[in-house]
Amino acid sequence: MNHERKGLLWLLASLVGAALLVTLWPRTELTSLERQAIAEGRVVITYWDRHSGHEHEARRTLIDEFNASQREIHVRALPIGFNMEKMVTSIAGVAAPDIISLDGTLLAQIVAQGCFTPLDDVMASSPHLQEAAFFPHLWRAVCFDGHVWGVPTTTDSVCLLWNKDAFRRAGLDPDQPPRTIEELGDLAARLTVREGDRIVQMGFLPWTPWDQSYMWGGFFGGQWYDPATGRIQAAESQGIIDSFYWQRSFTLDPALPPDSPRQSPYAQDANRIASFRSGFGDYQSANNPFYTGRVAMIAEGEWQVTFVSKYAPGLDWGVAPLPQPEGVTPRCYSPTCIADAIPATARHKDAAMTFLRWFHTPRDDGRPSPASDYCYAIHNIPTRPAEARQDRFTSNPKFRVFVEQLLERENVTAPVLPITQFLMDEIERQRERVVFWKVRPEEALRAVQDRVNAELERTRRFAKARAAS
Repeated sequence: MNHERKGLLWLLASLVGAALLVTLWPRTELTSLERQAIAEGRVVITYWDRHSGHEHEARRTLIDEFNASQREIHVRALPIGFNMEKMVTSIAGVAAPDIISLDGTLLAQIVAQGCFTPLDDVMASSPHLQEAAFFPHLWRAVCFDGHVWGVPTTTDSVCLLWNKDAFRRAGLDPDQPPRTIEELGDLAARLTVREGDRIVQMGFLPWTPWDQSYMWGGFFGGQWYDPATGRIQAAESQGIIDSFYWQRSFTLDPALPPDSPRQSPYAQDANRIASFRSGFGDYQSANNPFYTGRVAMIAEGEWQVTFVSKYAPGLDWGVAPLPQPEGVTPRCYSPTCIADAIPATARHKDAAMTFLRWFHTPRDDGRPSPASDYCYAIHNIPTRPAEARQDRFTSNPKFRVFVEQLLERENVTAPVLPITQFLMDEIERQRERVVFWKVRPEEALRAVQDRVNAELERTRRFAKARAAS
């Protein structure tokens, strides 16, 4: 183990108290099947799953298949969700899992701390795990700094979803979604419903259900990050600037009368929008604002094919590509992937690699890979184009729209940086200042650029110092 990793692991371990470990750690008791596996002399490996609920159960079903298929390895699956502290604590300590499922942007952040095992050999061992098999942007998400660090498992794309009943109530054609940004604005105005001063239905909000500013900047033809210079260039990209002005157009200019012709026809008071959004129900429930009709159009991912059927089976809805300004190259948004990675301190790396090879390889009887089955079960898009083209992913007309974007369009994706989350958080913070008319878009984007580039430089200096020590 090199000196910098020793120092990192010692530091992280020293910061974790016994009380924290008790609070965060998953169950340690063994199931009867796990006890049986140990008695049989199998290697028991632990899989920490990024997913939970029905998504984790779908993965557990496939893991049960693996456990029954051979007698050497038993995989123990635990849903841990998204918990950076738990993840780093486990890797720094003596009880690291053998496989961790995590977001690609998080992978790039933690790899810089020496937390994961390179997977070059296992990826080279099968044609299904080599670069040519994956969507290019997903390979870039896991292959950097001269090594492959994870196996992409699921990915997404974002499209426009619209409530057809809301279109009918507004006298609109329910089968004609907006195709351009201009049409989107027109429909946003016609689909916004008020009762007195209260908004009861919002036609569209670019930052609902969450901030999508990185996506919109790319859809307007902008480029946030320049790989040639390794720097954020938000303040110099006209498309990014235009996208911030467009997002601001959804809130009223407080310097003008609300009925001024200079206000956008779909603009609303920013404080009323904030109050309206505070009443949204839980996202993954029947109270989701799109399901209840509180928002008529929304930018969402392919998982909604499963979610709508589960939480709002009576909803009449459609899926279409997200509108873009005229003249901009058609793009899709697939920011990153969920990937499987092996911690640097995992105790059973060979067994973990054996499982990953099985999970991502078509079965001997001709059936698709378990990874493909998993994507189908949870309605995510497979990370390999050949699997995304399978009939079961394209026969559903709604799901097909999401898949086609990824297969046919240029992709807007998150940059592979050790501070990608810092970048996204800063973008969201500055976007909020813009839509509340606190700063102009140029000023906000200059702040994004300066602050993120300064953090990038600090991170790179630290990495160089660590490498030289």
